[in-house]
Amino acid sequence: MSSRQPAPPPPARSGVTGLTKILGIVGILFALSTVGLGLAYAMKDTGTTFVHQDCKIGQDPNCTLRQKVHWHADFAVYIDGSQFDFGTDEYISHEDEEHSIYAHIHDPRHTVVHVHYEQTTWNSFFRSLEWDLVDPSMNVTKEQTCMTKRDGTKLCEGQNGKTFKFFVNGVQVDGVAGMDISDLDRVLISYGSETVEQARAQFDTVSDQACIPSELCRDRFPPGGPEAEPCSKSGTTCN
Repeated sequence: MSSRQPAPPPPARSGVTGLTKILGIVGILFALSTVGLGLAYAMKDTGTTFVHQDCKIGQDPNCTLRQKVHWHADFAVYIDGSQFDFGTDEYISHEDEEHSIYAHIHDPRHTVVHVHYEQTTWNSFFRSLEWDLVDPSMNVTKEQTCMTKRDGTKLCEGQNGKTFKFFVNGVQVDGVAGMDISDLDRVLISYGSETVEQARAQFDTVSDQACIPSELCRDRFPPGGPEAEPCSKSGTTCN
């Protein structure tokens, strides 16, 4: 009768394995805490730069990585049939005093927005000018659409029979407040008693000069090049 040999005991676990797991967990916690503090880094291989806002993850909806860009877009705001003039001191940013690092207006083109970070919305731009716009692109109803001007005047949908009409690149849309500003966009915000067709005619007056500071229409440059303008594509005076 053969006797069975007892099975050898399992090898003792190496303390290295346990240490590796602990170090892995510590590494993950460190990475998460770094993001929570506001991480800024550059992807040197691609030349892409990301900037993280100084904010609290989970509490601030804008607390996201945003790529640095250099875009320009044309816009116009019509109120009761007249185009509002943003070419005054309280709206124009200067090299040493910008209303916002994300988007702003410069001389000499007061109908062109300079955008320096992606995911910058039209309402973010207006808020930097002490205006505010709420429309269906921000998950509200058309009836809740309102624009508040710098002086506190509030313009709302249906007020005295007046309505908002929005156009982006010639196409009528429900709203633009929550929409990201993109390079070479042309945007109209019209408020008043005009019909849609009358507002469409207003869109035809929206400038198309964004390509000049974006340096994508060199055939339109004046002799000697474009005017001395902060934040042109190849300029170094802005972010």
